[in-house]
Amino acid sequence: MRKYRGPVAAIVAVAAALALAACGGSSNSSSSSASGAASASSSTSSSSATGGAPKSGGTIKIGTVGPDSYDPQEYQTVQADSALHLVWTGLLAFKDGTGQASTELIPGLAESVPQPTDGGKTYVFQIRPNLHYSDGEPVKPSDVVNMVKRNLFLGGPFSSFYDDIVGATAYTAAKKQTAPLPGMIADDASGKLTIKLVQPDTRVLYAFAIGEAGVGPASKAIFKNTTGNPFPGDGPYTLKVVNPSPTNGEFILTKNPKFDVPTVAKGYLDQIDGMVSTNVNTMTENVINGTYDYMTEDPVGDLLPQVESQYKDRFLIGPGYPNTYYFFLNNTIAPFNKLAARQAVNYAIDPTALQRIFGGRLHPTCNLLPPGMVGYTAISPCPWRPNGTPQLSKAQALVKSAGLTGAPVTVWTNTKDPRPAIGAYLASVLNQIGFKATIKSLNQTVYFSTIGDPKSKAQIGFDDWFQDFPHAGDFMGNLLTTAAAKSIPSFNSGFVSDPHIDQQVNALDAQQPPAVASQWAALDAYVNSPTHAYLVPYGNEEDTAFYSTRMNVTQCSGYPNLVHRVDWALLCLK
Repeated sequence: MRKYRGPVAAIVAVAAALALAACGGSSNSSSSSASGAASASSSTSSSSATGGAPKSGGTIKIGTVGPDSYDPQEYQTVQADSALHLVWTGLLAFKDGTGQASTELIPGLAESVPQPTDGGKTYVFQIRPNLHYSDGEPVKPSDVVNMVKRNLFLGGPFSSFYDDIVGATAYTAAKKQTAPLPGMIADDASGKLTIKLVQPDTRVLYAFAIGEAGVGPASKAIFKNTTGNPFPGDGPYTLKVVNPSPTNGEFILTKNPKFDVPTVAKGYLDQIDGMVSTNVNTMTENVINGTYDYMTEDPVGDLLPQVESQYKDRFLIGPGYPNTYYFFLNNTIAPFNKLAARQAVNYAIDPTALQRIFGGRLHPTCNLLPPGMVGYTAISPCPWRPNGTPQLSKAQALVKSAGLTGAPVTVWTNTKDPRPAIGAYLASVLNQIGFKATIKSLNQTVYFSTIGDPKSKAQIGFDDWFQDFPHAGDFMGNLLTTAAAKSIPSFNSGFVSDPHIDQQVNALDAQQPPAVASQWAALDAYVNSPTHAYLVPYGNEEDTAFYSTRMNVTQCSGYPNLVHRVDWALLCLK
């Protein structure tokens, strides 16, 4: 998942004890404050060291750059997921909590997390009886089939998660809503749903738990993007889009009285108002003065040290959920269809310069997989910076030898701070090594869908990935496979297509991650070796959470949540 969205280990029990881990880095000063938040709100328990149950009720305002889409199958960003996973519940879900607990896979609409049969190729779900959507329609197994078909038909960014369902490839090729999908068998009378796969895939249960697998009534979840008129959900909150503007928009989440999934938190707050803008500094000031109660963004510039020093009791920074920041390189068009051009960018980038842009919250990396994830092994020494410093002269020589001196290159970025500065840095580096770079900046709400469309012909630019679930396949499968490149928009912004990557992802996804950790590490080294240089990873970011004085941060921070960043269902007032 994109972020529009330190060392925390996550062990997830899935079916036959599937063990996974997830973490990111943190500084010594920040890890203590974050760990305090985690211990204070690590579950939905109603007791705390301060005594008494968390307060229920009330309304808060949240400052955010907003969802990139209000359609559960179309959104790509953390900001969208934080809000919208409360509106639509899937077959499965992740436990409401913080730290390690937040990666536990639990039943959602289904009564239990099924164990696979048929060598890992068949799953049978039983839908809970008497569940209803917010409009009163009953929840049916066929609605889940409709959700998957909708994903495949629309070719949305998460559609490749369902490619291993029997008949999925043929369904997509048919381009017909009513075409058969024989791998999904729904019996609405009994509530039984059977899913058959062409091969074992350990990611599939996670694919039915992420927010983008949210289910709506088939009668209203029509086969077109419904961001302008979202269909009813079955989650703890309902959604009203007051104003869809990405610069001064607003959406409202209100408690859903029909919600009745016992494993998923109902939420403490009666109402959450999302106040959408692109001005992170104004958001920060609004939290400082109490106009807003929380912000989904990280304070930037001079406000970051001010907030960190003056508001320690309501500002948390440190271990967040696994992420990697990188520059995408479009492997299909000039100049980055040439290996020498891709190598040159990798040799020239200085992660320490980017670390300064992030206010010190970025930890330099040479890997695509983030630290702590099963399969992560630090690539050391980094082939691009064996002594820790960029090699500009080597980059310049590569550009010249490839006949690319003066070649025009457009750097793509978006308007959310500090991304304009990241784009400016990249353009400066490209100019230093011989290209002629200009910058194209878009609003964040349309940015990722634009660079993920091959028709845009985006050459190079800002990108990032925050885990959807703790599995190396979430990074490798989404960002580098041929199947992912065929989705529109695609998460594979570089449109990488390499048979070795495809084969390895398919083979490794079929096994439990700990059993093939070394092979995931080898694939990580492969994708950004000088032999391939498919993209330019440069850092892993620390997360922050900033609250107003009205908020009960001790009991109800909801931070760090390793799937949603902050779990809004756990937020409460003093």
